[in-house]
Amino acid sequence: MNGLTNYTDEQLLSLYRSGEYSAAGVLIVRYTPVVLYYADRYSHLGIEKEDLVQEGRIALLAAIRTYREDGGAAFRTYASRCIANGLSKVAAAQLQGRKIPPALYTALDEVEGLSAPASSEPEELIIRQEQQHSRHRRMRSLLSDYELNCLRLFLEGHSYTEIAALLQKSPKSVDNALGRARSKLRLLLCEG
Repeated sequence: MNGLTNYTDEQLLSLYRSGEYSAAGVLIVRYTPVVLYYADRYSHLGIEKEDLVQEGRIALLAAIRTYREDGGAAFRTYASRCIANGLSKVAAAQLQGRKIPPALYTALDEVEGLSAPASSEPEELIIRQEQQHSRHRRMRSLLSDYELNCLRLFLEGHSYTEIAALLQKSPKSVDNALGRARSKLRLLLCEG
């Protein structure tokens, strides 16, 4: 496996398809930072990071098995998309019973209109990344620190009473802060 580390993604995929399964191991090691990046984006929801990393690796393996060169995207783009989609589904399944609106637990680049473009044109990718960062900055600027803390604790699964105790506030104050946060985020998401 050591000699394979200098191979390109495409060369490793070709070797994997011809039965050299250690090539998949090299790709997994190479793309572990991407898995960790997406796992971090969902770890604030109270899901164990190790579980997220495992699910991300499963999505990466699926990307290795299903990638086609004629699909119009580089493997890096395809693998990133598969990992993001896999973790998004895990987060949705884990939080399904909490009655949390999807817009509050979906990664910002997964919100309608912000997903990766179908083509892999560099200009389009850069524009999408800038839009994502802009929306994230606007979200942070819209919410006060208190609203952000309440929202984070709520998304981690804490009750209003638990949040109030943790932040040394009243449950009514927490309820008001979460109501303001929802309203602000709804407006932000409607802006497009």
